[in-house]
Amino acid sequence: MTLPGGLLISSGPLFHCLDVRSTVMQSLPPEMSPALVRVCRLYEKLDKTSTELLKSVYSDDVVFRDPLHEVQGLEALNQYFSGLYTNVSSIDFVFHHPLGPTRPEPAATSHEAQDTWESAEQGLAWLSWTMTYRHPRLNGGSDIVVEGASRLEFRHGKICRHRDFFDAGELLYEQVPLLGKVIRLLKRRMD
Repeated sequence: MTLPGGLLISSGPLFHCLDVRSTVMQSLPPEMSPALVRVCRLYEKLDKTSTELLKSVYSDDVVFRDPLHEVQGLEALNQYFSGLYTNVSSIDFVFHHPLGPTRPEPAATSHEAQDTWESAEQGLAWLSWTMTYRHPRLNGGSDIVVEGASRLEFRHGKICRHRDFFDAGELLYEQVPLLGKVIRLLKRRMD
């Protein structure tokens, strides 16, 4: 997307574009399902060299949607993430309040039973998050903090539908020098 002044910014979930990562993994709630743990751990370590890891949590026919973009299929999702990496210099997530998905109780405690149990996770899950990212041409290159939530539908332990909810203005539009001033003014007038 080209914004006023010729600023080129790729549309889509900027928070998925990683160049610099914190190596500290956050402590996740012990009651969090294994499928959600895999999702959180993926986003903690995902970077421009590891987009192939998406296949560990997403199904081949995934539909990914956020307020800025929609992609269908794992290959398209991988290309989408890869294409965005040059736009963000750093990003970190803190995950909050996980809910779901459902999973059957394991029949035994063997490793094989655990693998079957994790791959059988089904249904709807929610995960709220706080994302902190930096883009060299937004907000003077300083941190931008965005609150959001992800609605995740699991089938056989993998995400088949992913929808992100966040304020696109807070994420992007308010951070653009001229456009940001106009949007913030409009928001103040609406309050």
